[in-house]
Amino acid sequence: MNSEKEDKLVRELMEKSVREMPFADFEEKLMEQIQQEVKASHSFLKEIKLSWFFFVIGTLFGLVLNIIVSKMNQPILGLPAQQFSLIIQTLFVIFLLFQFDRLIGLTKHIDIN
Repeated sequence: MNSEKEDKLVRELMEKSVREMPFADFEEKLMEQIQQEVKASHSFLKEIKLSWFFFVIGTLFGLVLNIIVSKMNQPILGLPAQQFSLIIQTLFVIFLLFQFDRLIGLTKHIDIN
């Protein structure tokens, strides 16, 4: 007798736990939103890869530019070549470190799944 009451109670609880969808197209909208998030994630990963590529290209360009400026013996913008070269190198290193830090921060937040 007790098992019948328990079975009835469990059945009633199970019937109450069934939820209806809030809207007729709720499931479709939810799946569409998930697909859009997956596309955005892949797009973000592609943009991060491009950012690393251009970071490396910019670094190489900056190094070549620094070498060229340091070999010049003429004053540039009214400054001696060595002083101008030092200013350019300092700005290059500061810019390089800030950009590297930002790229590392972005790369850490990528979900590769």
